[in-house]
Order: sequence, then C-alpha cells, then structure tokens
Amino acid sequence: MPEHDPTRTDRMAVYMRAHAAEKAARDEAVHVIDRSNAALSAGRGALWSPTIRCAVVAGMPWLDVYCPGCRTSRAIDIRTVDRHPLASVGSLVIGLRCSLCPGLAPMPVITGLRASPPAARWTEGIG
Repeated sequence: MPEHDPTRTDRMAVYMRAHAAEKAARDEAVHVIDRSNAALSAGRGALWSPTIRCAVVAGMPWLDVYCPGCRTSRAIDIRTVDRHPLASVGSLVIGLRCSLCPGLAPMPVITGLRASPPAARWTEGIG
C-alpha cells in the first residue's frame, strides 16, 4: 500500500529545519571570516586561514590582495578560482603574482575577504 503524501505541516517542519541549519552554517562562516579579517587588519600574521567554501557560504567571496612591489590592491572572486572548496584561502597566494610587477615580483599579501568588490564598496559609500 503506497504511503500518503506528507501533510503541509510536515513539509513546513522539514523546510524550517533545513532553513535553520543553513542559517546556522552561514552565521558560523561569517564568524570565522570576521575573525580572520580582524587578525589580518590588526597586522597579525594569520596562523590559520578559512576555507574557500567558508568564504562562499559566508557571502564574502572577494579576496583583497595587496602587492608590496607596486603597492597596488586587487580583488579576486574566489568563486572563479579552480581549487577544491576545502582548500584554504591562504593557499591561493602561492599561485598569485602581480601582473604589473616586472620580473621577480614579491609575494602578494592577503588583506581580507569581502562581500563585494572594491568598486561596489566605493559606490555604496557615495550614495
């Protein structure tokens, strides 16, 4: 005999549990990214780095990178980087080189993870 379809109440309960789990995961990811950004902005070298997945779940996929050679900053959308989601954000630095610096450019420095690229943050500050 076939099972009956779940009632509306059952479907709502399943939805609410799933939504609560997603919100808890996002809140935890935001907390991790905030701790990492605070350590980087305080000038403390990071002893750890969040994962790419953590940054994406937190809604902060823009990696700010500073080049000490030419003193420029760039933003990289880590959603477009071909790396495993469980790789640390800090491991991306090894593959980055400044395109403006000739020859042997110094190693870039991660300055933080952000929710939007610099141009979007700049225009939000105007209005």
